[in-house]
Amino acid sequence: MSETYESILSRMQDRFQELAGFPADDASDIGIRLKVLAGELFSACTNLDWLKRQVFPQTAQGIQLDYHAQQRGIQRKSAVRSQGTLEFSREAALLYDVTIPEGTVCAVSQEEGLRFVTTRKGILKAGDFSVSVPAASEEGGAQANAAAETIKVLVTPPPGVTAVTNRDAFTGGADGESDEELRERVLESCRNIPNGTNSAFYREFALQYEGVYSAAVSPRARGTGTVDVYVASRGDVPGGEVITQIQNDLNALKEINVDVQVKGAEKVSVDIILYLVPKAGYDYSELKLLAEQALRDYMGGLSIGESVYMTRAAAVVYGVEGVEQCWPEPLLCHDVAVQSGQLAVAGTIGVSPKVEDEQ
Repeated sequence: MSETYESILSRMQDRFQELAGFPADDASDIGIRLKVLAGELFSACTNLDWLKRQVFPQTAQGIQLDYHAQQRGIQRKSAVRSQGTLEFSREAALLYDVTIPEGTVCAVSQEEGLRFVTTRKGILKAGDFSVSVPAASEEGGAQANAAAETIKVLVTPPPGVTAVTNRDAFTGGADGESDEELRERVLESCRNIPNGTNSAFYREFALQYEGVYSAAVSPRARGTGTVDVYVASRGDVPGGEVITQIQNDLNALKEINVDVQVKGAEKVSVDIILYLVPKAGYDYSELKLLAEQALRDYMGGLSIGESVYMTRAAAVVYGVEGVEQCWPEPLLCHDVAVQSGQLAVAGTIGVSPKVEDEQ
C-alpha cells in the first residue's frame, strides 16, 4: 500500500491549516468532512494498488491469475483423487452372490474422516470369501493418499460383508495447482512460446492434464521424426489412463510423419538417511517425524530430470524449527544424478539420532 489512511488525513489537515490559518477541529463539520474524504481516498488508493498487482501475471492472484493463464490457453489444475483397490470380505462363505454397489463408502478411521468410494460394482461370488473392487478417494489432494492396510472402516456396509481393507496403497492424489505453480507455467509459456512443433508445445500440452506435475521432451529420441514425451506426478508417474489420454490427444495434433510416444518417467529410487541433533528444549521424536515428512515433500516436489543432492536434503531438514545440526550418512546415501526422462522418487527416508564419531 502506497499510503495509509493516517498519512492521507494528515496531509489534508496540514494543507487546510496552511490555507485557513487555523487547524480543523475534529468535532467540526470540516474536520468530519476531511476524515470522510480521507477514507474515500484511502479506499481508492487501496483498489488501485490491488489493480496494479493483478495487471501482470508476475503478481496476479486467484481468479485474476486464472484469466492471465486463459489468455495463454492454460487452465489451473484441480486436485486429483487417489486411486486404489478395496478388498471386501466375510468370515464365512455364503450360498448366494453379494453385490458391492458402486459408491460404497469406506474410511481410514472415524476420527480422521478420510473416505473412499468404490468406482465400479463388485460381486462377491457364492462360496468366495473376498473380492477386490476399484475405488477412489472422495476428495482430491495429496492428503487423500493412504498407506496399505489402513482402510478398515465400512461406512456403508453392503449386506453380507463384514470387513474391508486395502492390500496396496492408494496413490495418485495430488493437490490443486497453487498460484505459484500456475504462475510459473504462465511465465514459462511466455518465455518459450509453443508453436505446435517445438519442445515447448509438447511440454505445455502434457502439463495441462490433471495429475501431471512435470513433463520433459526428448526430440529425435528414437531417430529423425520421433519425439518422446515423459510425464510425472508428484513423486510418482500418472496412471495409465492419463498417459493414454495424452497420447491420443497428441496423435490428433502432431505434425505429419512425426512419431510421438508419451511415457511415464522412469523412476529412480533415492535413499536419504540423515543424522539429526535437536536444539535444547525440542523433542527428538517429534523432530524426527517433521524432518522425515519434510524430506518426503522435497522428493515429491522434484521434476523430471532434476538430480538429488544431499546438501539440499540437509538444507530442507535445517528448515525444520528446532534442528540444531544434521548431516547425511556418508555410507548409505549420496548425490544421485538423474537423466532426462527419469524421476527421482523417495526410497528409504530416515532420520537417526547423533552417533558418536559419525561426523
